[in-house]
Amino acid sequence: MLLGLSPTRISFGGGGTDMPEYYEKFGGMVVSSTINHFSYVIANKRKDNKLQIFSSDFETHNAPTKLDDITSTSGIELPVGILKFLKYKKGLNLILSSDVPPKSGLGSSSSLSVNLVNVIHHLNNKKISKSELAETSHNVERNYLKWPMGKQDEYIAAFGGFNKIEFSKNKVQVSPVKIKQKTLKELDDNLMLFFIGSRTNSSILINQINDIKDREPRVLNSLDKVKDLAFKLYDNIKKSDLTGFGDILNENWKFKKNFSKSVSNNKIDKLYNLAIKSGAIGGKLTGAGGGGHLLLYCEKSKQSKVVEKMNQFKIKEVKFSFYTDGAKIVNMYDYGGTK
Repeated sequence: MLLGLSPTRISFGGGGTDMPEYYEKFGGMVVSSTINHFSYVIANKRKDNKLQIFSSDFETHNAPTKLDDITSTSGIELPVGILKFLKYKKGLNLILSSDVPPKSGLGSSSSLSVNLVNVIHHLNNKKISKSELAETSHNVERNYLKWPMGKQDEYIAAFGGFNKIEFSKNKVQVSPVKIKQKTLKELDDNLMLFFIGSRTNSSILINQINDIKDREPRVLNSLDKVKDLAFKLYDNIKKSDLTGFGDILNENWKFKKNFSKSVSNNKIDKLYNLAIKSGAIGGKLTGAGGGGHLLLYCEKSKQSKVVEKMNQFKIKEVKFSFYTDGAKIVNMYDYGGTK
């Protein structure tokens, strides 16, 4: 039996510029950190050559079936796609779960993808680098399963930690952000996260990709601004200027809303404006938008008022902390008495 663990993430700036349609021509950059909310994969080899998958997030289970005969239904398309892509033909029981709901803007699907690729390589006794882990996972999601998405989430889950990640046509560069421990602690304390409901609009990223391909000025200009702000945010962190960090989150959110009309809505705008009036300096929706988690930068002395206002709308705070590691195998047992 083998247990895999992979973190989810919060992206602070540059989201959208990790789309290959954008970065292959203009270059992309994100600033992000993994957090202590995880995806989990429990894998147990079977004595036959059948596959059985349990997904608690999607409340899905398939009867033991040969991989080639499995219908890739909602909730198991990712593990089935990865197993087929990696040509894993042995019998296997998989149990999948996550600390966060699907489509909640914290990169849970890519966290699970990275986790699964890592687990399968361990089952095959094959080593894989962090970059290879990220690229393989992204290749399955974007090119094999045809999911509309950027590349940052797989790299964040594979590498872990607080990073600046730069994207170009032929290279991805992951650079740990050098932060004073006192600043990191203060930033951790001053960030708040609220779950406002899973994203229901699946066309946001599809429309964004099409707009980039069509060179839509509104979208391209906003992506350029978001990338510039990501570099400024990176500088603010290094300088321990956290008030400036909060201000940039606020500016970033204004431009992110130009990516698509579906990024925000009346409810989200109302919650965001209420948080700002209650003392938050800035914030954004994590992920593509349209739902998910609302991230806020707010000094501790003012957080109780923000929580009180959010609770009036039955929006609960989600506690989290920064996490320094990427995907890993946290428990491994040998099969048949040998390693």
